[in-house]
Amino acid sequence: MQAVSLRFGGLRAFDWRILGPRFALALALVVVVWPAFAHAAEVWRTDEEFNYGFLIPPMAAAITWWRRHELSRSVGPGRTAGLAIIVVALAMMLVSRRIGINVLAGVAVSPLFVGIAVYLWGWGAGRVLAFPSGFLVFGLGLYRGLLNSLGFALQEVTATGSAWLSSTLGLGVAREGLALYSTSPESPFAFVVAQACSGMNSLLSLLALAALWIYVTRGPLRGRAATMLSVLPLVVVANTARVTLVLFVASWWGQDAAIGFFHGLSSLVLFGLALGGLLVVSRILGCKLAPFVTSS
Repeated sequence: MQAVSLRFGGLRAFDWRILGPRFALALALVVVVWPAFAHAAEVWRTDEEFNYGFLIPPMAAAITWWRRHELSRSVGPGRTAGLAIIVVALAMMLVSRRIGINVLAGVAVSPLFVGIAVYLWGWGAGRVLAFPSGFLVFGLGLYRGLLNSLGFALQEVTATGSAWLSSTLGLGVAREGLALYSTSPESPFAFVVAQACSGMNSLLSLLALAALWIYVTRGPLRGRAATMLSVLPLVVVANTARVTLVLFVASWWGQDAAIGFFHGLSSLVLFGLALGGLLVVSRILGCKLAPFVTSS
């Protein structure tokens, strides 16, 4: 039986014998990964600390598009080993649904994409797609438990560091748990280092940017690893400085001024400083833009 095709001006437009299975595979892939993306989007929408997650899939798609020519050159015979990766990823998704840990399904999306690439086009294509697929973990691997564990620890560190730095700089500040308050009757104020002030948003988004930066740079492995490890101290220092500045503004101009425009502005400025610090650290450690980035 001949393949059913449509022709326009003598050109074959569709060969359903070839395209039919591909459409079926694409549809099956959407059905499998959609719950992971839907759950992640709900987390991004409802938790302010995870709002940046909406940027992760478009960035991963942009990286893939940027590497499209290399991907095209790497396409070769598919490898059956890709099936093993696919099976493991699907098993992770099934376990995720069974035990109700949605983040496991989100993490499984990355090896699933790589496994499909290896099975269809070989290891070369799998290597090209490894980073953009893995980059999705920064968005799909988020779960609210991070706020109760790492987020709370960051709150404690920020409160302790801000109280110490403020007192060292001559500002009368006392701390009780996560609460910071003035010891001066002339300039009374009281703040609680809440989840939104923990630095979790800055930490996770800066980790994603650090991974992207390391991807487009070349340098010693130890230097690139140290650049990633520097994210946590940079965020802690920047967030501690931000809260300390808020306390100083409250001391000089009142609590209302501190929690108004300045509070939001300080978050953006100090995130920029942390990002700048990351670039400086990577430069010191010998990480430079790769030739394929700097060349036209």
